[in-house]
This record gives sequence, C-alpha cells and structure tokens, in this order.
Amino acid sequence: MKSMGATDWREIQGYGGAYEVSIMGEVRNYRYRGPRLLKTPRIMQQYTRKPRGNAKRSGRRYVKLTDDNGKAREVAVLKIMVETWCGGCPPGKVPYHKNGDLADHCLHNIGFATREDLGRMTGAKSKRKPVAKIDQQGEIVEVYPSARAAARANNMSYQTVIDRCHGRVKRPYALDGYTYKYEE
Repeated sequence: MKSMGATDWREIQGYGGAYEVSIMGEVRNYRYRGPRLLKTPRIMQQYTRKPRGNAKRSGRRYVKLTDDNGKAREVAVLKIMVETWCGGCPPGKVPYHKNGDLADHCLHNIGFATREDLGRMTGAKSKRKPVAKIDQQGEIVEVYPSARAAARANNMSYQTVIDRCHGRVKRPYALDGYTYKYEE
C-alpha cells in the first residue's frame, strides 16, 4: 500500500488546525479532549446516523468535529471533501458519489449534478423498465411505465406481471389472454 505524503492531507477550515482530511476521504484528528493537540494524529471513525422518526438509515457517513469553543458538530464526510478539496459546490449543483457507494469518499468518486439530474440517476423512476402488454398474435396492445403500473391497470398482482416478464411461468399467457414483456 502506498504511504501518504504531506500533500495528500489538507486542513479542515474552521477548527484551528485540529483536523485534516485526506484525498481518500479519511479524517484525522490532532485534538485530544480540549485545547491540547497531539503530536501524532489518529484516524477518526466514520459512522452513519441513527434514523429519526419514520426515516430510514441513509448510509451517509459522518464524523464528529469539535471547534475551539468546545462545541461538537456532526459533519458529513462528503461535505468536508467538497469544501476542502473541491473549493465548494458549483452554483446550482449538488455533490454525489459516482459509484453509488456512500462510504467511498475518494476525490475521484465525487461528482456534481443538478438535483433534477441526480433524481433521474438515483430516484425511484431510474430503476423502472417499461412493460408491454402482448396479445396471442404477438402484437403489442399497450405499454406501461413499470410492472407495477401494468399490474394495477389490469387488476393483477405485481408478482404475476414480473414472473411473466422474466419468463418464470409454464404458460406465458395470463387468464386475461395477454402476456407481459419488458421493452428493450
């Protein structure tokens, strides 16, 4: 493994030189319980927040940083990387992980996109495939935006439509006389 040089770490602004972040997304601490600084730093453990209310765990990684006044704050590691290495977000853009792994904070894995573009890449509709309703002559009768929409429109279960799309049934035509396939 390559050892990191002095240029691979940068100071996190606003904390009096007590914290640094590497180009690989690791945060190290020079502070030891109060104003005293350590000679050799320690790598800080990143964690995910516990969900509050009905929310689910997001997977974003945080570290707890303490300023000179003793006030501790949870800060997202992605935000630290963007502010320290990229100079902040471009106007109208938000940062995201290119490979989708929220624990991989390497500088080359951080990209910027508008909220609309990011929603298209990662939102609910990004995984949907259009489903075609096909009659016994092989003609497409109707196209639905997803398997769930096809099931709802034809009064069937969602699993029935998916099984037909994947070819997991002995008789491909359902009781209504149609079969369903994913559109390419």
